[in-house]
Amino acid sequence: MRPQDLVLKKPGLVIVFISAIIFASIISAMNVETVSGTESFFAKENKIYQEYKLYEKNFQKAVGAIFIFIKSDDVVNYETYDFMLKLGEEISKVEGVEKVVSPASLLIENFGVIPTDEKILKDLSERYFSELIPKRSLAMMMVEIQPVASKKQEEIAKNIEKAIKNTEIPSGAVVEVTGSPVLGYQIKSEILKSLGITMVASILLMILFLVVTFSGVVRKKVTTFLPLLISVSAVTIVYGLMPVLGIPLSEHTNGALPMLIGLSIEYAVQIQNRFEEEIQRREVDDALKISIERTGRALFLAYLTTAVGFLSMLSPGVPAMSWFGIVATLGLLIALILSLTFLPAILKLIERRKFSAEKGAEVSKLEKSLSVVSNITANRPRGVLVVAILICVVGFYVSPLIELETNYNKYVPQNLPAIQKFRELESVAGGQTIYTLVLQIEEVDEDVLKRADELAEYVKGRVDLIYSYQSPMSLVKSYGSLEKVPEEQLQRYISGSTIAINLYSTASGYEEYKRTLESIKQSVDFYGWDGDYFVTGQAALSTEIGTIMINSQTTMTTVAYIAILILLLAIYRSIRKSVVPLIAITTVIGVMNLIMFLSGVKQTMVSIALNSIVLGLGIDFSIMITERYLEERQRVSEIEAVKRAIERTGKATTTSALAMLGGFGSLMLSTFPVMRDFGFLALVAISFSLLSAFTVVPAFLMITERVSRRLNKKSVASFVSA
Repeated sequence: MRPQDLVLKKPGLVIVFISAIIFASIISAMNVETVSGTESFFAKENKIYQEYKLYEKNFQKAVGAIFIFIKSDDVVNYETYDFMLKLGEEISKVEGVEKVVSPASLLIENFGVIPTDEKILKDLSERYFSELIPKRSLAMMMVEIQPVASKKQEEIAKNIEKAIKNTEIPSGAVVEVTGSPVLGYQIKSEILKSLGITMVASILLMILFLVVTFSGVVRKKVTTFLPLLISVSAVTIVYGLMPVLGIPLSEHTNGALPMLIGLSIEYAVQIQNRFEEEIQRREVDDALKISIERTGRALFLAYLTTAVGFLSMLSPGVPAMSWFGIVATLGLLIALILSLTFLPAILKLIERRKFSAEKGAEVSKLEKSLSVVSNITANRPRGVLVVAILICVVGFYVSPLIELETNYNKYVPQNLPAIQKFRELESVAGGQTIYTLVLQIEEVDEDVLKRADELAEYVKGRVDLIYSYQSPMSLVKSYGSLEKVPEEQLQRYISGSTIAINLYSTASGYEEYKRTLESIKQSVDFYGWDGDYFVTGQAALSTEIGTIMINSQTTMTTVAYIAILILLLAIYRSIRKSVVPLIAITTVIGVMNLIMFLSGVKQTMVSIALNSIVLGLGIDFSIMITERYLEERQRVSEIEAVKRAIERTGKATTTSALAMLGGFGSLMLSTFPVMRDFGFLALVAISFSLLSAFTVVPAFLMITERVSRRLNKKSVASFVSA
């Protein structure tokens, strides 16, 4: 028994079965893990990321320290230092805390007591602990956590915040907390909040879309929102599959779900639209059968091109991109299956009458407005192509000039308390960028440390944007000898047979990060360090993220182009028909580059996938116009074929585009800046994909047909004259 026969003969069974899957998916979705951070930006075998993790492990940075700010008019006094000591003792009781470092704990370690004389206290603080007291109104405590999973880190961070609340704070003082673990759980909470906002927005936009464009199509108003039911069901099922597939909810995947609401609704709309057309002259079973078989085939081809675009996101091997591509591809496949099974089963139960007389169709206002576009395209094809070529040239010229955003902290909501404190921390520290030079040594002694210090001085002198550094020798000079340096301070720079040197730079942005990193490596190589070395730190990671973004965008776009071209060639078996849709989408990519450059929107780890996504989604519009033009061209002239293709196919195409715009538009309400920018760019891309299908595609078809006709005439003339 074929699937459609089962749907028509046992619709109740189909509905019960799919409802059970949806219910199971809701339960499964409760187990979705929420993650955040840059770890998903790197493949596991990435050398730069492996070096960074090695540095974190060896120098006990794996958890990212938690920083506690103590603020008051003057923090250098006995009462504040005593508070820091008590707070440190309270925090040390928290399970998972390895140690707490504060000006007070260092005083006790080195001198045994906290001086009551404020002059002595001030002198000691300035001499030994200036890093932790950058100004008289601010003292910092650093809490190091044992290497544990991120979920456990966040639990520790929450317990530290409880410990702070349980400790009596001096009058006039304020205590604030920041650090990666604190930011981690705040981001995860924000991901869920953002998902809720964008999902509700997407559903409301789809309701508006269906009321405006679809309510006039259906005879029974109760069925107007069936496509939305199918769309939400598909998203629910794919959400439930995420924990099964090991795909977490992240800054990236939380945007894929509301987007799917808009994208997947198109399949159900097309099936139901065809059913409403067929039911006017056929019985229910026949109308459903034709809708499933004929429209289903077209939708499957449309799905293939879309899937190619999303699956190309797997080609760079970046986990965050792969998750997005898999969720989108699976979601659309599930939506297609539900549109061919769940929707017809519901319609079968709802629809009772056999057929009814068809009312005369009125000319749509949309079709009237489309006639304006069709007239321009049909009468000025050369002008259209010239404009398209200019846009492509300018767009691809400015493409390398678009800035990259490699700072992860700019991807997340800027009103998060931990982010605001991070900015303050950067401000107190001078806003510097830090590169960490990790050197391999045979043994630790003052001679080796002195040579490492000389290397750091040499690098500082050669690299323009390096203005200062800190090495183990800095501590040796402060304390008089290596033996006198406290162990916990020494551990910040020495671990086993490796030493770390922090190089402070004014580098800002991907290009300066990259140039500075390369200069540091060249300087070390030229100096000639005996052992192995590597350069790491957030600046090095940001540089690698930028490189990954550039390479990934190129890879994804190339794979999408080639795969879609092969698919179209297999379907059409014609180079001309296969190339036309790609030319239109290439124009759209040029437009996106131009708008990003003019609006100052930076390229992010999310937006780099837009080229391949638009190739998969926007190409459907061009294919529909191409098909209709070629069909009409068999009966009428070029100009008339263009007009009919745009005016008669344009309504359905515009309806599909509006659904996509609703899905992507909801992302502009996300609390994550990276998703808002993605939503904005997607709106631009889909809008221009539609416009390009109505202009560039027909113009190219007309021009190529005329050129082909002239070449044939010349060939015939040459043959006759010969």
